[in-house]
Amino acid sequence: MESMRYCCLDRPGAMARHRPALKRWLSFCMVALLAAAVACSDASTRPATGNTSARRPVDLSAQWVLTPPTAEDVDSAQLRAAMQQAARVDGLASLLVVRHGHLIAERYFGRETRDSLHSVRSDTKSVISLLVGIALQRGILHSTSQTLSEFFHPPLPVPDSAEGAITIQDLLTMSGGFRWKEETDVSEFSNWVTARDQIAYLFARPLVSPPGKEFNYNSAAVHLLSVILNETAPGGTNVFADSVLFAPLGIHIHAWAFDSRGIPNGGAGLWLRPRDMAKIGQLVLQNGMSGDSTVVAPSWIHESTSRQITTREGLGTLGSVQYGDLWWLGSAAGHDVIYAWGYGGQYIVIVPDLDLVVVTTAAWQGLGQANHPHEQGIMDLIVSGVIPAVH
Repeated sequence: MESMRYCCLDRPGAMARHRPALKRWLSFCMVALLAAAVACSDASTRPATGNTSARRPVDLSAQWVLTPPTAEDVDSAQLRAAMQQAARVDGLASLLVVRHGHLIAERYFGRETRDSLHSVRSDTKSVISLLVGIALQRGILHSTSQTLSEFFHPPLPVPDSAEGAITIQDLLTMSGGFRWKEETDVSEFSNWVTARDQIAYLFARPLVSPPGKEFNYNSAAVHLLSVILNETAPGGTNVFADSVLFAPLGIHIHAWAFDSRGIPNGGAGLWLRPRDMAKIGQLVLQNGMSGDSTVVAPSWIHESTSRQITTREGLGTLGSVQYGDLWWLGSAAGHDVIYAWGYGGQYIVIVPDLDLVVVTTAAWQGLGQANHPHEQGIMDLIVSGVIPAVH
């Protein structure tokens, strides 16, 4: 059996930033106002997104500089207590807090440092969502209603007629319909990731529900989005991600796990530094903007972080959670939250009405099905320890 292969990219040259044009800025303002109007009319089905304080989006290509918590209206004593509590959470590797676009706290545990690359597991899925949005924005993909049959041709495995009708939107909402039991059996993922051909392994599974109807967590199906990007985007998924997302955010060191065909694992294959995870969260909080530049269309941020499908999932103090386009949605301490959720406690938590981003990384090896209590403990730290310190 051939396991996933790894490659690390190191590109120290930052992408040049363009000066804003008045027309572009006015367009952004109109989109932002429209998004706000929609949010007001649909508050029962989606959390608010974007920087509700109306502050100018920070330039995410720059490096983070630590700022005192009190400068961003955060109770330093409460936050310090949360950091002390974090040191007692088994397996926690890092905890970072960003308020009003400023890094106000970071702490690393064990051997992790600010420069450590960390396997972010299923946070990869949320990054894939951003890449799909950019591909739509640039006309590389035409619509989320495009089907697998449009992209999978020899030498790739070819889906049967039923599988070929699965849409990009179905993959974004974990509703492809394949028989899959990843949520209750971690060996499902392990068997897929070590298969001789990851695409063929999935296509060999029957459909047990109509596509688009039922949520069923499936990393292998999300990986098909990376395959689609690899077939359509200039340079493939890897180069595309680097040029249109990572470089504009000043993310120059990262790593991917590749499938047996050399395609980046879109389900759980990305390695990032915790500070760069925070940039991903801040980008979503800023409606896809970095300074005056649009990295991801605000309309896609709005759509992908809106509730698209109902789940049966729950997570500690968040209670029942819902799903957008590869982003989780919930409520914590009276605040709507958007978050990326990686196996073992890799979190990018966005709290729009507090203008807040919280990042954690954690050990995940060997957890097996005992994973959820571990993840719940880390989320409880965020909800009960970090969020109450923010005013």
